[in-house]
Amino acid sequence: MICSISGTVPNDPVISPNSGNVFDRKLIEAYIAEHGTDPITGDALSIDSLITIKSSTTPAPRTPAQASIPNLLQSFQNEWDALVLETLTLRQELHRTRQDLSTALYYHDAAVRVVAKLTKERDDAVRELETLAQ
Repeated sequence: MICSISGTVPNDPVISPNSGNVFDRKLIEAYIAEHGTDPITGDALSIDSLITIKSSTTPAPRTPAQASIPNLLQSFQNEWDALVLETLTLRQELHRTRQDLSTALYYHDAAVRVVAKLTKERDDAVRELETLAQ
């Protein structure tokens, strides 16, 4: 069972009769107090209508195969590899974002220069027209 709000295993699980989703009692009560609706469906929901679920409180033990040192090392290596790949992806996205920002700033600067030049030319033309009109 996973809480639909937090994505973790709930300490005190309850079910919403409106959506049928599982929530942690503390989180859903806080949400209902603030919004008065089911977070999934948006239908009106009260604290009294929540249905308590009875579940075992003891976590399932690891199997001996999962708790061996080579398997733990392999698990750590997999986690490390996942973190390295995620870091690489984030760095690549940061680099692309910096390039996009640099390009956008360059275009903005060029546009400001063009507008300033056109404004100066217009002002000069207006001054010349005024001197010719006199």
